[in-house]
Amino acid sequence: MTTNNKSVLLIYNPKSGSQKFAPALSAVIERLSEAGMLVTACPTRGAGCARRAILDRANLFDYLICSGGDGTISEVVDALLQIPPKARPALGFIPSGTINDFAASLDIPRGIISATAAIIRAEITPIDIGKFGNKHFSYVAAFGMFTDVSYATPQNSKNLLGRFAYFLEGIKRLGGIESYQCELDMDEGEISGDFILAIIANSHSVAGISLPEYLDIRMDDGVFEILLVRRPKTIKDHQEIISSLLAMEPKSPLISIHKSRQISIRALSPIPWTIDGDFGGTQTNIQIENLHHAIRVIVPKKTKQ
Repeated sequence: MTTNNKSVLLIYNPKSGSQKFAPALSAVIERLSEAGMLVTACPTRGAGCARRAILDRANLFDYLICSGGDGTISEVVDALLQIPPKARPALGFIPSGTINDFAASLDIPRGIISATAAIIRAEITPIDIGKFGNKHFSYVAAFGMFTDVSYATPQNSKNLLGRFAYFLEGIKRLGGIESYQCELDMDEGEISGDFILAIIANSHSVAGISLPEYLDIRMDDGVFEILLVRRPKTIKDHQEIISSLLAMEPKSPLISIHKSRQISIRALSPIPWTIDGDFGGTQTNIQIENLHHAIRVIVPKKTKQ
């Protein structure tokens, strides 16, 4: 990727994860500048700040590079989709959150300086984005057991314990699993049932867990991978579900996997959703759509085998 004289809007969340990005800001700007990029840095000061900066001026830049967690990238992606396609800058990401599923799915290094170096010697590729009603998500929409752990876990616990904090919070919820009666209309037809978990993903990693290769997940194929878990009726059912999810193998008949470009969901009662690790509101009826090749991202250049 040629970087000479490319203008860059660098948006970063100084409070994300263990707050390591702000001390590294000078080093990041120095490396990008040495590569010929003209950098304008913009720290976020709360929810909606990144969105406003992008809508106000991102179309004036060649690249938009953001640093933060999955919540930050979700806000950035949603704002990018409000810009006309021809005016959208290519998106680069320097992960500094606790889990960073989006970065993991794109093979972006976790280290701030190594991620910066990867941007400098990277390539640009289009990826799909999810549309959730009138909102957008970068890698996952989900409801059911454990899906609220990422936003229910206190930030100070995330900072101190990292991803282990998510597991601690999840353990608290084992005894109170709720289910949701709903109908899902997908490309292959309609499925109905009483579900304790639904994951609609466009990434190789969800909640820090790498999904199995047999799912054949790609971020640019125009379809979502959908995992559904029906409510267990016996203790044996419950054990099979847990062991299947831990082993990432669909051994239980209560677990099903699907692929679809669109999903229409109708529920008997409001469902609380998690969108890219943040609370996505409650919905009774929702239309979810895969927007094929919606944005261009800056990813590490693949090494020739």
